[in-house]
Amino acid sequence: MTLLFLSFLMSAALMVANLSPVSHLTGGTSGITAPQASNKYAQPIGDRLIQQINAHRASAGLPPLQQDPIAQQAAQLQAQDMEINGVMQHQDRAGRSPMTRYAALGGHPSVYGENVASYTDAVTQAEAQWHVIAKLDGMMMAEKPPSDGHRENILSHDYTAVGVGVAVGPHGLFVAEDFVSFN
Repeated sequence: MTLLFLSFLMSAALMVANLSPVSHLTGGTSGITAPQASNKYAQPIGDRLIQQINAHRASAGLPPLQQDPIAQQAAQLQAQDMEINGVMQHQDRAGRSPMTRYAALGGHPSVYGENVASYTDAVTQAEAQWHVIAKLDGMMMAEKPPSDGHRENILSHDYTAVGVGVAVGPHGLFVAEDFVSFN
């Protein structure tokens, strides 16, 4: 039986002021290495998911989110990390939080939030992957208060940009949506 999982570990958006780079980084390196999971459909599917997120926002009378390249990279690295480890969570295998990963890549947002989701069966074709992601997105948008953190992130007035990561491998399909603002 196919199992769909959404991370209900998501807490409210992370508010941070005066964020500085992670202290253990030296020599100009971000300290983040790219995991080896790959998916040739990841970028087109991620772009399609951003369009879907912006369609939800438009339906709620909200402006579209711009694509942020650092959030995109952070989300992709997290999706790959989750797939390689077979665990859906907000911390990566090194214990870094979403905000810490973003800062390590050179970003300095004022507000940051993340949605993660996974599907545990093998999905290899692009359209099948999109179908699964659309179903996960639908589950997020169907959330009801007070357990609607994913939906709140998608429809938040606080965010101005987003990055989406998708990874597919032996552990299934994993998605990370990283939301940011620079106010």
